[in-house]
Amino acid sequence: MVRYAMYALIVFICTACGGWDPSGPGRNRAPVIELLGEGSVQIQHGSSYSDAGATARDREDGDLTDKIEVAGLPIPTSTAGNYEVQYSVTDSAGASDTAVRQVIVAENNAPTIQLNGEASMEVEQDAAFSDPGATASDEEDGDLTATVQVAGEVNTAIVGSYTLTYSVVDSAGADASITRSVTVIAKPSPYAHIPITVDKPGFTTVTPLPDSRLVYVSSSSGDDTNDGLTPDTPVKSITRGKSLLRNGNPDWLLLKIGDQWQEGLGKWGKSGRSSGEPMVVTAYGSGSIRPLLMTGSEDGLRVSGGGSSPEVVDNLVISGLHFYAETRDPNSETFSEVTLNRGINWYRGVTSLLIEDNYIGYYKEGIQIDDLDNLNISGVTIRRNIIVDSFAASAHAQGIYIARTEGVLIEENIFDHNGWHDSYPGGEATKFNHSIYIQSNNQDVTIKNNIISRSSSHGMQLRPGGLIEGNFLIRNPISILLGLSGSEGIGGHILNNVVLNGNDISPTELRGWGIDFSTQSDATVEGNIVAHVMSEANNRFGIRQSVNASYISNVTYKWESGTEDPGNYFDPERSIEEYDLLVGGEGTFESFVKNIRAQSRINWNPDYSVERLRKFFKDGFGEESP
Repeated sequence: MVRYAMYALIVFICTACGGWDPSGPGRNRAPVIELLGEGSVQIQHGSSYSDAGATARDREDGDLTDKIEVAGLPIPTSTAGNYEVQYSVTDSAGASDTAVRQVIVAENNAPTIQLNGEASMEVEQDAAFSDPGATASDEEDGDLTATVQVAGEVNTAIVGSYTLTYSVVDSAGADASITRSVTVIAKPSPYAHIPITVDKPGFTTVTPLPDSRLVYVSSSSGDDTNDGLTPDTPVKSITRGKSLLRNGNPDWLLLKIGDQWQEGLGKWGKSGRSSGEPMVVTAYGSGSIRPLLMTGSEDGLRVSGGGSSPEVVDNLVISGLHFYAETRDPNSETFSEVTLNRGINWYRGVTSLLIEDNYIGYYKEGIQIDDLDNLNISGVTIRRNIIVDSFAASAHAQGIYIARTEGVLIEENIFDHNGWHDSYPGGEATKFNHSIYIQSNNQDVTIKNNIISRSSSHGMQLRPGGLIEGNFLIRNPISILLGLSGSEGIGGHILNNVVLNGNDISPTELRGWGIDFSTQSDATVEGNIVAHVMSEANNRFGIRQSVNASYISNVTYKWESGTEDPGNYFDPERSIEEYDLLVGGEGTFESFVKNIRAQSRINWNPDYSVERLRKFFKDGFGEESP
């Protein structure tokens, strides 16, 4: 026992003195590497990477840091991914150690860009445009605002829309962009309160001249002791307003929108300076109700002889007014008798006259133009008026009557229920009353792109021949007459009209005639559609046949015998009721009539334009796809 204790003591002493190695005598130990910093590092794409390094020590050799070998550097920071930095060291006896650091290069984030100010801006014509610019930032690169590039420019001299594109690219090549829309708008017009001065497709735009005198008339706020020269100082009566106009000058008579007068324009004898510097009678103010001129038993406007009247009244524009013969309207509370007055009645000479955007109702003739005194009437344009409910009890009545003129354009007007009254005694429909009646003593008359419905007899009579193009006619006993049926041939062109639902004048006067002319006429009849007759007349026809006429690509369908076959048409059964419903109406003929009568410059609905109506039915008679 004493011997064992002595042995243990010797072992303890030898071990404590380092004189004994349990692994074996003279055995070398391996060096040890320690990483500086974290063993796993994440950096942003494109950033720089600086390695923290490592240290190494060896029991026998001491500090071996400067002997460390490193692999995996530099880190390709332009490419996202997981990378390793490998460290290794070997001591003098050949023993070694290794260590690894994980380096994660994160995916690059694209820069972001934001507009300063609004994405859509307006700037007035000729004003300076200051671009608010844009800011940009990047998660990796920080603020990139200074590197934002701008493409595009804004030219404030020219009204229109412009686009500015802002773009930025970060250090890794990722980009971002954003756009701004800039609209250069016209300078506000000092005449913006006058609708005729504001451009509107399909309507004439007229602007006062520097020396024009503008005379304002308001029945609601005017006073005839005012000067009438501003909207704030209007006169009250039309008569007083007329007296302030200067003959031979481009002066304007302005009637307030929504106001009413128990007077019309009366007898007129003043002219403008030239065709480009006309005198103008029109509306001003806000709202959509035309100024209402209740003219009773008088003409709405009369240009005639007598009373030292000038032989020529020239260079005149009449636009945006409502002429109403309220005492001739049997449905009016003020009805008294059916007199023979007209809406616009013109007998004097003229070379430049524009009648546009007026509503004319319940006269004997809505418009009559007749060169009774051989003073030369020419250069007359009648455009986009609503002419309705003309009738008489003891005379013939028309929507428009033209005689002894040269050069008249009747374009894009709406005619409804002209030449007759449903119930007034003596006002019944007859074969003598029409929507448009052009006597044979006229020259160069064009009837183009009108909507004509429910005429007493003819939708139009163009007796001297001429051009009839692009009109839409519905429920007229005779829709179109070119020349004189049964007389010697008179030439002309009947092009691209749509004629629907031909009916009868009365139960005893049956018609159902679509397009009529002399059987000897050499007219060109091309691109017309005549369809869906409503008359039961035995002698009805879609298009009159002449041995001398030229017929090109016309369609007659469900009108006369032999036209029932639909052929290969896409949709030949289309109706006006279907169209009215399609565009938001009630789907009735009455709704269609109500909507076409509501048209005006201020409140124009393109769905009830002649172009869209004509296209709807022409598309129906197009060829069906195989």
